[in-house]
Order: sequence, then structure tokens, then C-alpha cells
Amino acid sequence: MLIKKEYTGKYLLFSILSILAASGNMGVIYLINRVIDNYFSGTQLLYYRYMMLFGGALILFFVCRSLAARSIINFTQKLLRKTRMEMIRMVLRSSYAPVIREKARIFSALTRDTDNVVNASVNIVDIFTNSIVIIICFVFMGQLSIKLLGCMLVLLCFTLAIYFYSERMARKLFIAAMARYDVFVKYVNEILSGFKEIVVERKKGMSIVEKHIETAINDVSALNQQAQIKFLTNRIIGQMGFYVFIGSLLLFLGAYMGIEKSVVINFIFLILYIWGPIETVVLLIPNLSQARISLQRITDLEKKISEFESDKEQRRVYTGFNNLLFNNIMYQYRTEDDPADQLFCIGPVDFNIRQGEIIFISGGNGSGKTTFINILIGLFAAHEGEIILDGDKVEISQLQDYRSLFATVFNDFHLFDELYGIELIDPLLMEEYLQVMELDHKITFNGEKFSSTNMSAGQRKRLALIAAVMEKKPILVLDEFGADQDPRFKRRFYNEILELLRSKGFTIIMITHDEQYYHCADKLFRMENGQLSPVVYKKDSQILSVGLS
Repeated sequence: MLIKKEYTGKYLLFSILSILAASGNMGVIYLINRVIDNYFSGTQLLYYRYMMLFGGALILFFVCRSLAARSIINFTQKLLRKTRMEMIRMVLRSSYAPVIREKARIFSALTRDTDNVVNASVNIVDIFTNSIVIIICFVFMGQLSIKLLGCMLVLLCFTLAIYFYSERMARKLFIAAMARYDVFVKYVNEILSGFKEIVVERKKGMSIVEKHIETAINDVSALNQQAQIKFLTNRIIGQMGFYVFIGSLLLFLGAYMGIEKSVVINFIFLILYIWGPIETVVLLIPNLSQARISLQRITDLEKKISEFESDKEQRRVYTGFNNLLFNNIMYQYRTEDDPADQLFCIGPVDFNIRQGEIIFISGGNGSGKTTFINILIGLFAAHEGEIILDGDKVEISQLQDYRSLFATVFNDFHLFDELYGIELIDPLLMEEYLQVMELDHKITFNGEKFSSTNMSAGQRKRLALIAAVMEKKPILVLDEFGADQDPRFKRRFYNEILELLRSKGFTIIMITHDEQYYHCADKLFRMENGQLSPVVYKKDSQILSVGLS
């Protein structure tokens, strides 16, 4: 439904104000009709009385219409804000996988789809009030001539039949256009996310535009154009039908039916007036059609996300742990279209972490390291096996609590300029970490945000590590942290900073290929073809053997 029950009072108020405004408008029309009647009958006009009534009707129309317009504008903006905030909160409650998969649709839902639904919910009020005006006009017309009203209703039903037939066809075009718009959003995000690579090779960007964006834009434009043309054609047919009817009344139909000229003039005047409300209703139908599609898209998106949604508030925040055990963990990639179609597999994996350990994980590209890390920190739920935390099994429903163990610096990390989610920030500790990471000469921290994030890739990653350790989570997970560091700082990081972090109470799990520093780890593992194996090595970093865990 486009109208929610909780807003029934608001919509009722809008309807009452709009009906009062329409009553003022109809009062003007009624007075004009009376003047026309008096003109043809030769009756003396009471000018003062008519002017008072005419002025009162205009004031009623102006005041009520202004109040209705202001109320509707304020309500629309508040509803739009609330709808978007509800969707954003829904996204934040969701787990990782569905949000990443539906990212383009989420963006479309937050922008175009919510606009369509909110605007249409108010358009319903316009349709309702204009329908009331149309009904009142029909009553006036019936009082003037039942025969002419019957002819007009036959014409109107014929026009509406054509219109609603075309509306079903246009709706299919709108659905196709919205699907192509999602493709457009997806590849715009592709350009923005990969803009560094595109600047290096402009042909990549042009290729994306030519293969995907330009065709998507053209398709959206063509499909919307076809749909709008169908509505416009129907509108023109309706106008022509009414003009033919008016011409017929003036030329022969009125005389043929034996209807007085004054009645014909009044009836034509009402036809010209009623065309405005009819056209308003007809023009709003495409908006309702688009809104129905948008509402269905939002509903489908909510279902896709809510299938995995963590709708419960976090009940427990882990400030420490003693032992974390992975027992026979397996994760199987599956295609979205066919869950039975199994792709790359992780596991079975047995993995044990004790508080205060430094653990390195190595492995080639595509070996499964990142997937394993995503399982470790609870972004992916394992399909088989169990996670045991200090002797207690971690259920899927507890993953949100379980994630509070970890602070991360991903290889494709996002650096926030503020430390969100941290209530109390120790300025002395922040200054210490800025010095340790050799960033104190580059940036400052004002208690809420960093003075800048515009630095080299290695320095940005150091700043991301500072943000992670300020969360004071028990376990730090670092993905290729040393890859962007200069040789001097990398050496200092492995030989000094890791031990400093351990002394602060952190357990560290790190994906790394820096073989010359493997000796800095308490445990070394290698991931290959989805299998995690412990590695035996000497202090000179020479690997002696790789065994299956």
C-alpha cells in the first residue's frame, strides 16, 4: 500500500483542506452559471450579493489551497527523510553479503524509488480531491441535462478504457526502464571505484561507457519515452473526444435533443472546467504506476536483505578472550541463480587462536585467504563446522556479538576521517599512536576527526591502523598491511610495532607475503586451494615443511 495506516490522519486532513478548496472553486463555477442563467432569462442581478459570495468563494479556495499545499510539502519532505532513514538503518542491520550483492539496487531504492513512492502517496490525495470535484460537476451536469451527462459518461468511459489498456503496456516499459537504470548505477559506481585505474588508462573508462553506461542510458531514455508517449497519446485522444463533443453540442446535438441554449452553454462551461480535474487525475496515473513498481522493488529488496538480516541489537560486546577455535569449518561459494551450483570451497579448516598471539597467513592470489578472513571475523557465515569461543559455540544468531572481537584493516580498506562508534577517545593515547606510526608531523586529531586523510597509500593504511587500535578490540586483523609501506617503516613495523601492539593486549592475525619477517610470528599458516596448513620455519625464515592442519 502507498498509504500507511499511521498516516491516515494526515491524509484525511489533506483531503478535507483540498475538498474545502475545491468547494470554493466550485462555488465560483456555480455563481458564474447563475449569472449566465440570469443573463439569458433577463432576470435582474443582485450585484452586491454575487460579489460577496464570489469573494467568499475565492477566499475559501485561496486559504484552504495554500494550507493544503504547505502541509503536503512539509509532510512529503518529512516522510521522504523518514523513509530513507528507515532504509539506511535496514542496510546497517543487514549482514555483509546481501548488501554488497545488491549495492546498485540499494542506491536506486534510496534515491529514485523512495521519491516515487513518497510523491505518489501525496498524489493519491490529489486524485481523491479531484475525483470529488469531478463527481460534484457530474451532479451539476445531471441537474442541467441527464441526456447530455449520459453522452459525456459514455465518451469518458470509452476514453478511460483506452487509457487503462495502454497503462498496462506502459507499466511493463517502466519496469524494464528501472531495471536498466540499476545497470547504469552499477557501472557509474564501477567508474568511481576504479577511477585511479581509469586515469592511468582512459580507454578502460571509455570502454565501460560504450559497453554499459551509454547503452543503459539509451535504453532507459527509450523505454521511458515509449511509456510517456503512450500516456500522451491517450491524453490527446481524450482531449479530441471532449472537443468533438463540445463541437457537436454547439452545432447540432443540443438542438437535436431539444435542449435550451442556456443549458448547452452552462453544460459546455462545466465541461471546460471539469477537464482540468480529469486531466490532473489522468496525468497522475503514470506517477502511481511508477510508484507501484518502485514499491514492489523496495519490498523485494527488503526481502532479499531480511533473509540474512541481523535484526537484533548487539547484546554482548567482547572486551577480551582466551581461546578461539575453528573446528572443521567449511564455506562453499554458490551462484545466486542456482544455489546447488557449487564453486570455490574453503576448508575443512581447523584453526586455533590464543590471546596475545601473533599469527601470519600467507598464500597466493585466489588461494582463499580473504574468504577465510571474512569467515574469521564473521562477515561470512560458515556452511559447516563450528566456532568455539572460550568453550562456548558461536551460533549464527550470535555473529553480531562475535564480530565485536575484531578490529580490521582490509587491503581495500576505507579510511573514515572521523572515529565513528568510539564514545571516549584518549587524546594522549592518540598522540602516542600518531608518533609510533610516524604521522604526528603530517596530521593532527581534534578530538573527533583527523585534520586530513590526503596522504600516501602507506600513510593512509597506518592511519587506518590507528583508527582500528583506538577501538580497543581484542583481535587486530590486518590484510597485506606491509605491502604499501616503505622498507624502513616496514622493518620497524614487524620488529617493533607488532610487539608494542601485543604489549597493549592485542592479538594479531595478519595476511602477509613478507617472507623475511615470518620469524616475527608465533604461528605461520599457508592457504592454498582453500586449505589452511601450518608452516614450520626457522628463525632465518627458511620454511622447513608445510603440514595439513
